[in-house]
Amino acid sequence: MKETEDVVEVVYVRFDKSLDYKGVVNSVPVKKFLESVFGDYPNMVSPKKFEFDRDKLGEFIQDQYDVSKEYVMDVQNVPEIINSEYYKELGESGEHLTLCEFETEILLDDHIVTINRGDKVLGVFAADLDFEHILDEYE
Repeated sequence: MKETEDVVEVVYVRFDKSLDYKGVVNSVPVKKFLESVFGDYPNMVSPKKFEFDRDKLGEFIQDQYDVSKEYVMDVQNVPEIINSEYYKELGESGEHLTLCEFETEILLDDHIVTINRGDKVLGVFAADLDFEHILDEYE
């Protein structure tokens, strides 16, 4: 029997359409950061297999970030190409976007990771089972 490599399925949802979805999910530095969070190299799963209200989810994740700031475990700048494409899309410049790993107020198996512009959450990464749990919590 062939052994399979450990892979964690990670869902990424962007709340700001100015972020390049493909650029983020295909970024090796982002995946390496997620690997350090989840313990395994991530297999990115489309959020389209889930039914949810993106705006409500965005508000919920923003609230989780706001109440969990003291539980931020790690912060890293997003790759420069993603950062510059984001601001090019907006037609402006600004502070560097970051990846923030933190422990949420709701109980999950793993931490979640957000892409932030300052304290504004632009997108979220979560293990697929945790993502299902998040969807159950916010509804």
